Amino acid sequence: MTDQAVSGLSHARVLKIAFPIVLANASVPILGLVDTGVVGQIGEAAPIGAVGIGAIILTAIYWMFGFLRMGTTGMVAQALGAGDRGEVVALLVRALIIGFSLGLMMIALQGPLFWGAFKVSPASAEVEGMARDYMQIRIWSAPAAVALYGITGWLIAQERTAALLVLQLWMNGLNILLDLWFVLGLGWAVQGVAFATFLAEWSGLIFGLLLVPLFGNHGLWIALLISFVARGLTLWLRYPALEKQAG
Repeated sequence: MTDQAVSGLSHARVLKIAFPIVLANASVPILGLVDTGVVGQIGEAAPIGAVGIGAIILTAIYWMFGFLRMGTTGMVAQALGAGDRGEVVALLVRALIIGFSLGLMMIALQGPLFWGAFKVSPASAEVEGMARDYMQIRIWSAPAAVALYGITGWLIAQERTAALLVLQLWMNGLNILLDLWFVLGLGWAVQGVAFATFLAEWSGLIFGLLLVPLFGNHGLWIALLISFVARGLTLWLRYPALEKQAG
């Protein structure tokens, strides 16, 4: 850390960095409450249990890669302190590549992962079946969810925690609105909750890339490309149900 950085430390600066993170983390339980409340409107206990156990399993799996956020924060902060902007850019690109790679690995290994998870946390046949449906949809946003660890770590290192707060509120707000629409409006039940989170995580990655200035105008094209990929995955996942309705 440079002498200039040390001399600039103050309680106000620390609070300015920390307070948005506290607010962002505080918004996460609200999403869980809405998920439970919306699924509860179905009037059965099994969907509530399925969403609960499915979300816990995926969160536990994803958080095994939380090092991507912590490690990115530390290394980017060191690069900034050394005045090495090239390394700051390179670290984000590496984090995104690692995040996407780990997410694709989870998609490829979803069968063994889910089998092991239900061996550790068994449930009734009905709940486990619904939870598998939920997880088999959400796992397709694993590349976005893990890559977001890299983006959030990069933003924290640059003291741009207000942008992190906006990103978190965007994802949670969109997730809640889609929950209400898919479950209560379209009647998609547990799958509706999963699709809401799937779309919210991909949209969060797109929004996060737009918050990263180093990509310049290319960030918009990257975001648009990811949006088309997410839309294609959504249609592909919903195709069996749509075909059944059409028939």
